[in-house]
Amino acid sequence: MKSSVCLLTACDSVQQPLADITVPRMKALAAAHGYELRFVRGDGWTRPRGWLKIEAIRAVLEDDFDFVLWIDVDAIVLRNDVDIRTAALDGAHLHMAWHGTDTSEIVAADFIPHFNSGVMLIRVSDWSRRFFKQVWDTDQLPHHWFDQATILHLLGYDGCLGLGPDRPDEPNRSGVAHLDTAWNSIPGLAVAPDPIVHHYAGISNPSTRLKMIEADATTAPLRERMGAALRGALARQFSLWREDAAMRDWITTERDSALAELQAVAADRHGCLAERDEARAQLAAVQNSTSWRLTAPLRWTKELFHRS
Repeated sequence: MKSSVCLLTACDSVQQPLADITVPRMKALAAAHGYELRFVRGDGWTRPRGWLKIEAIRAVLEDDFDFVLWIDVDAIVLRNDVDIRTAALDGAHLHMAWHGTDTSEIVAADFIPHFNSGVMLIRVSDWSRRFFKQVWDTDQLPHHWFDQATILHLLGYDGCLGLGPDRPDEPNRSGVAHLDTAWNSIPGLAVAPDPIVHHYAGISNPSTRLKMIEADATTAPLRERMGAALRGALARQFSLWREDAAMRDWITTERDSALAELQAVAADRHGCLAERDEARAQLAAVQNSTSWRLTAPLRWTKELFHRS
């Protein structure tokens, strides 16, 4: 009898446009392999959006499943021909993709290798319940990776977070195994040769991310009829598109920043000119006053005295 799998994702109302595209692809994967799909949505989360996955995972770990397959809502399933159960390793409780030069094509400059929590295969066990409780209790670290930073810290990977040296002897590492990066390929950053899931992490512009996912969803049915070589070529093309989009977003951001600075300078100049004009008006008012005219002989006498 096959192990039971809960395919889990979650979002709030802001992420709903992403879910409208990605959840149907997750549903198709679940149907192909007999997983139970759970899509948790709403705005009543205990913590900010970056932490909702931990809250959702902890709840499902209390249910009667053998595995939980977590997929971020900004990740799209490209094909359904691989069963996640084939990736489960005996003795491992948490499977995550390691993004580094030894497992992926690293496209981004200055990329720091690390485990990515966007797709996780979790064995339902006391170890997993304890670990994710520890993640929740540890809470947010001073890092923009939210829950992922805390997970890495609790696995002893502080170096990639800039929080100190790695701790290879961290006991939690004994429960972790590498998940094939095909399950968590990030276009334009860390690319698998034949991805199963494209995860659009690290895109700051929500519109760009949504458009990329829409394009991927449109071509996803074609991948199921392609060979590995063609799928890989298409994945590389999406990486190039993501790089181009990121560059356009950067240029737009820099342009907007420069315009804002220029407007601020113009506003300051306008303020200075207004102050100058006000000072001139006040001086003219003084010079035109009766007291100014009456005291003029005294000022002339003082000036002649200083000249002599």
